[in-house]
Parts: sequence; structure tokens; C-alpha cells
Amino acid sequence: MQNKQSRGYVWLVGAGPGDFGLITLKGLEAIAQAEVLVYDRLINSNLIDRAPADCEKIYVGKQAANHALPQPQINELLYQKAAAGKRVVRLKGGDPYVFGRGGEEGLYLAERGIPFEEVPGITSSIAGPAYAGIPVTHRECASSFHVFTGNFKDEERGLDFANLARLEGTLIFLMGFANLNYITQGLLAAGKPADTPAAVISQATTPRQRTAVGTLADIEERCAAAKLSSPAITVIGEVVNCRPQLNFFERQQGRGVLVLRDARQSEIFIRKLQARGLTPYCCPVIEIVDRWLTPEIWAAIEGLPKYSWLVFTSPNGVRCFMDNFYSGGGDWRAFGHLKFAVIGRATAQALRERAGFDADFVPQKQVSDALGQGLAERLTPADNVLLPRSAIADNRLLEILSAKCPVTDLKIYDTRFCTDKEEQLREQLAKANIRYVPFTSASTVDGFVQACGGPEAAASLLTENACQTVAIGPVTAGRMRQLGLEPDLQAAEHSLDGVIEVILQDLEGEKND
Repeated sequence: MQNKQSRGYVWLVGAGPGDFGLITLKGLEAIAQAEVLVYDRLINSNLIDRAPADCEKIYVGKQAANHALPQPQINELLYQKAAAGKRVVRLKGGDPYVFGRGGEEGLYLAERGIPFEEVPGITSSIAGPAYAGIPVTHRECASSFHVFTGNFKDEERGLDFANLARLEGTLIFLMGFANLNYITQGLLAAGKPADTPAAVISQATTPRQRTAVGTLADIEERCAAAKLSSPAITVIGEVVNCRPQLNFFERQQGRGVLVLRDARQSEIFIRKLQARGLTPYCCPVIEIVDRWLTPEIWAAIEGLPKYSWLVFTSPNGVRCFMDNFYSGGGDWRAFGHLKFAVIGRATAQALRERAGFDADFVPQKQVSDALGQGLAERLTPADNVLLPRSAIADNRLLEILSAKCPVTDLKIYDTRFCTDKEEQLREQLAKANIRYVPFTSASTVDGFVQACGGPEAAASLLTENACQTVAIGPVTAGRMRQLGLEPDLQAAEHSLDGVIEVILQDLEGEKND
């Protein structure tokens, strides 16, 4: 995506219907370079976290008659920020041009000479039914679908029900939960058969999704019995009958996994979870902040010729060190004499992808003691080790290696705790059907405890919501116990894959009981 830095620019970005994974890559790229983020209600919080740390974030959400900012003021806000030379992302649920008033915002900007582009999003009119097991078309029962707004002003509640009732395709009403009676009764009065299948999907594609299924005659009663709430999508037509066979999403409820990692580094874990039939929910409690060309980092880069081993304890260490090296104008030939040691497969892969080097030593167990002890056997007093790693890493590895030769402990990045996540954590654990809370590092343990307000509050929150905790390895498990959180499960292989495997084994064991 072209970086629009020389002048103000606006992206009208569709965030999709709620599931974080349903935003486009182009949408994520726009968010990543935003200087101002103007966002609506119901936007997945993980998308907001993807904006740069110094991005100005402005909430303008609308709910019924309660508008944080009226539409004319939103239009003007976008114009003023872009006119000041800012890169602005207007983040809207679904698709900006499907009942999202994105067209109004685009025209307002165009009339004032502000360059902009629309980044389409997946509309809830398609994704919501799909996540409920309802295809909006099916060759045997619906060759078309028709989308209507169900959000009417009192004086404008005018749908041509006579024409709607004659349509043979699927009828979809967005934002119409409060007007469900008006819609169903209007269709019935116009001659639509009372036994026409109908469904209402509440909180579509989110952890709180629930669906009521019935007919045009009784769907209101079914919604009341299920205690559904808005936002909701109403689907009317024979395609609703596909739900028993195609309802994949709601069957996964009870297989929810909370991802606590840095928001910008969660994708690989999310993809791995989804590939194994688990449902990820994100609430980052840590943030990785790189250190850039500090005097210590610059000295280490210039002094590479004196080192014999370069040791990495995480993919973050690889990424940050190599980025500093490139930014500082480093010469590839400086690595020619070095050997590389890494803590595990993921770090070895990062080294290969970032720098093109294969690791000379990878311990069988992916823990710092195994790395230290195995490498120490290969070191001599004549060696010199450079150890780029987190500023909060413990000193056990340093002690093991220093006993054999000189070691430079280089603080290459900081781990910050997101202490403002308590409300989000409580809401997700209470409503998202989250079953497992994996801790993939000791820092995620500290971040979770701090976000909850302390060890007792963290333990209580997990117990109240019947969550099972998972430790990626013994170091993380030890930190959990120090803070009063007993691990329910621990990965045999100390990796993300190992975490997923132990969760799947637990689910399989429960099924067999």
C-alpha cells in the first residue's frame, strides 16, 4: 500500500462484522500507518490496538438515538484532520458503503478536495448468516438475496411489503431487531406464507453470537424465549433450513482460547488455533516496544567482530536486533565468523527468515536452562557471547553462560504491561465462552495479573468463569505459581504448537469421559 505521507489522506475502512479475522489485509495496512483513527461502535478492540502507539484514537459510535458524534460532525472531523496533513483511518463496521454512510463521508471529502479511498469490508449481511450456518444463496432454494435496512425513523417506516413478499430470494434485514414485529407482520399481511423459515442472529461473528430459528409466524416468540438482543440480523427464506448441517461457528463455542500476546504479534497464534478448530479471542496484556540504536545497541553492532556467538531467546530478539542492524547501516559480512544459538524452532525460523542464517545450536527442550547448559558445553574461555533479549529477562541464562566466557547482555526491547485491560478481560471471560487461557511467556502472566488488579483478582476471575490455564513451559508455570495461579495444563513441547496440542488432548479426554 502506498504510504500517503506528503499530504493528508483518508481511508474509509470496512472492519468486517466483528470477528477480528474478517478484516482485509489492506484494511490492516491502513490501520498500521494511521495518525488518526476514527472508529465506530462494535469495532473489534484488537483492530484498534493495531494502530500505532502514538495514533490519536477518536470514538464516534452510534447506538439508536444515542450518537457520540452526529454524522455531520464526523464528516467535518475527517476533513479537518486530513486538511491538517494527517493520515486518517475511518474504521466502520461491515462495509462502509453498505448502510454505513461511507458514501456520505466520501462525498464530503471529495467536495473539499481531500484525497481518500474506500477499503471494502465483509458485510454482516453475508457473514452473519454464514456464521450461523445459513448461506444467503443455495442453488436449490434461493438464486438471489436482497438486503434491506431495518432501522427506520418513525415517519419513514415504509417498505413495499407487497413487492417484498413476491421475491423468491432470501430477505435480509440489518439493524432491524427493534422493528422485527413491523417486518414480520408486514410480510404476513402481504401474503408471505406463515411457515416461511426465519432466523435472527444476535451479535453475529462475535463470541456472543446466538441464533433463534423459527418461522415468519413465530420468530418473535423464539427471539423472546432466547433473550436475544441487538445488534441482530434477520434472515427470511428457505436457506434457513441449511443451518442444522452448516452451523460450524456456534458448535465451536466452548473451544474458545484467550490470546494475551502483543496485539501486533498474535497473528501466527491465531492462525494456528483456527487451523485446529479452536476459536481465538484477543486481549493483549503486553506490548513489545523495540529499543532503537541506543549507545549500547550501536556499540554491539560495531563490535560484532569481537563476538564468536550470537544468542537469541525469542523471535522478538531476532527481529529487533536485525532491524537495528539494517537501520544502522550494518554490513552483512560482519556476521561471517559468527555462530548462532537459539532457544527453539520458532526463533530458529525467525533467524532464517530475517537474516538467512541457520542456527548452529538449538536445544532439544525450548527453555532457557537447556539453551544455557547446552551452549555452555560448546563454549571455551576464548569465546565471547552477545545476548540480545528483553529488558525484563531473568539472569539465569546469563549466569550459566558467564561462567564459561565473557557475555554482553544487550537489552534490545522492552515489554510493557497493558494495565487498562481489566474491563475488556472481564467482559470477554464472562461472555465469550472462553475455555482456555494460555500463558505463552512469563510476561503474559505478569501482564494478566496486573491487568486484573492483582493476583487474587486474577485467580478469582479465572475461577468465576471456569477457565483452564495453560503454561507453555516450566518457567512460565513457575511464574504462575509465584503469583498464585496454578496451571491446569502444561505443554510438553514448549511452543505455541505444544500449547495447542495439550488443549486438544484435554478436549479429547473430556469427550471420552
